[in-house]
Amino acid sequence: MNAPQGNKEEVAKAQALLDEVQEAFSACEERDAEAAAALRESQAREGEAKRDEAVAKRDEAEALAREREAREQEAPFKAAQEEVDSALREVKSQEDARNSRTEELQRKSQEGGVVQQNKAKNELAQHLAEDPLPLRKAKITLEAALKKAEKARAPFEAATKQAEAARAAAQKSARQAEEARRRAEEATRRSEAAKAAAEDALDEARRRLEEAEAYLEEAKKRLPEGQIWWLDRELQERRKYLPKAKGGTDKK
Repeated sequence: MNAPQGNKEEVAKAQALLDEVQEAFSACEERDAEAAAALRESQAREGEAKRDEAVAKRDEAEALAREREAREQEAPFKAAQEEVDSALREVKSQEDARNSRTEELQRKSQEGGVVQQNKAKNELAQHLAEDPLPLRKAKITLEAALKKAEKARAPFEAATKQAEAARAAAQKSARQAEEARRRAEEATRRSEAAKAAAEDALDEARRRLEEAEAYLEEAKKRLPEGQIWWLDRELQERRKYLPKAKGGTDKK
């Protein structure tokens, strides 16, 4: 009376174990495949991001070198500007001297006797008629220095501006590449965590499979082979989907 019912209970328990195994495999197989694909993709993107960052860093270094070279052209401009400053000081000195002489003659033209005033007025008129030679020379020197400085300034400014713009663009690209590399590394870490979780799920499926196999081995001793052969076959099929490193068998 109890044997058939016992057999049914054994078969039902074996079936429940098989269902658990199938459910575990269904949950982890797709998850493991997706995690592995995501990890491969994130690792590829990380490698690409690192290569892009290396190129950007190289371009930045080259841009900085070009900027330094451009600034070396500043030396002739600085020398020319120093000549301008010197010429400006000389012009001011001569103008101060002329203004001082003008004030002196104006004062004399209003002091003393009529003869002395007239003489001072004539000298003042001649003095104001034209610039004295030292002042004219200083102005000519200043004009020449300004032209020289302008000639030196043009290529220096053009090269410097171009180099500065190239350096700024290279630094921006380097920062963007560095940020992209950090994001790619973070994506790889997340993918590695997902792959590890999927492998844990696969380990759990393997554990359940081993429990089911162990139960069937015991059940074979008590049940007719015909009642559980198909369960044994299903479990064997399940093992084929495990990686060989985790106890899987060939899919042939």
